[in-house]
Amino acid sequence: MKRNEGTMKMMWAKWAMTAMTAWIVALAFAPALAQAAPADAGGAADVTRLQSDVERLKQELRDQRQLIFQLMSAEQQRYDVILKYLQGGGGSAEGAPAFPPPPSPASISRPSAGEGEGKEGGGASSGRESATVSGHVRTNGQPIGEVYVYVDGLRSGPVHGRTLEIKQRDKQFAPRVAVVPIGTRVIFPNQDTVIHNVFSQSPGNSFDLGSVKGGETSAPVVLLKSGPVEIFCNIHSKMRSDLLVVPNGHWTRVASDGSFQIAGVPLGTRRIVLWSPTLKPTSQQVEVTAKGGTATFASEAIGLHPHLNKRGQAYGSYDE
Repeated sequence: MKRNEGTMKMMWAKWAMTAMTAWIVALAFAPALAQAAPADAGGAADVTRLQSDVERLKQELRDQRQLIFQLMSAEQQRYDVILKYLQGGGGSAEGAPAFPPPPSPASISRPSAGEGEGKEGGGASSGRESATVSGHVRTNGQPIGEVYVYVDGLRSGPVHGRTLEIKQRDKQFAPRVAVVPIGTRVIFPNQDTVIHNVFSQSPGNSFDLGSVKGGETSAPVVLLKSGPVEIFCNIHSKMRSDLLVVPNGHWTRVASDGSFQIAGVPLGTRRIVLWSPTLKPTSQQVEVTAKGGTATFASEAIGLHPHLNKRGQAYGSYDE
């Protein structure tokens, strides 16, 4: 049996080494291509096209790296299962149960806006027993606007390939409110003719994009911590966008009548959180059984107070 275990380890190590070697070789050529602009490029248009090709190649390399890591993870799981089979007296590797082949890069798809994690109305239950949490929100007579509820305390891995675009248009952010899963990339195209300086000082997701001219797009920001993210412009104090970074796919928007349902919540004691940029945040513990769970919230409206710039100072006369 030890010989079989050694054979399995050698097979997995050989596959992992091959995959990593392919990625390293590909990555090694990226800097060379980035500097490969010929002297007779034929003008600014050719240079711009070459730069675009280089950026596309870099993105493809990042995607390939993620695919390789996923493939290696799948192979490690296959190896662990077969090893446990052998250690449990299952005999030789030839007698082990049949397993599906490792996934190909084409079969590993990125989550879309309506699938799995981050799907409005709840995520998958991952094979565990689950039920629906339903409830109602009261806001002291105020109309229900952008109000969300989500399950806290359940973590899933960061998403990959998810990008949110927040436009700067007419000296406002669009969208002004959004919900995204951990790991989402956010970009800020400036569609105005004036300069913007987008920043956030929210703990765990702080950033400062500096001055971005009209017609340009910022470098991406990756959100790696769950919770609210307040986004401002350092030049225009009336610009504001509020994001909620959720830790899993168990969330939903509250309906206009105050009702909500979160499907697929694993059984047990769960913390349900109410969030809105215009409501006082609140939460409660809910016991989720096979029959489901119920949460009722009563929250008060809060005003959006003036904020300081990124240096902690009041906006000056340049504010428009």
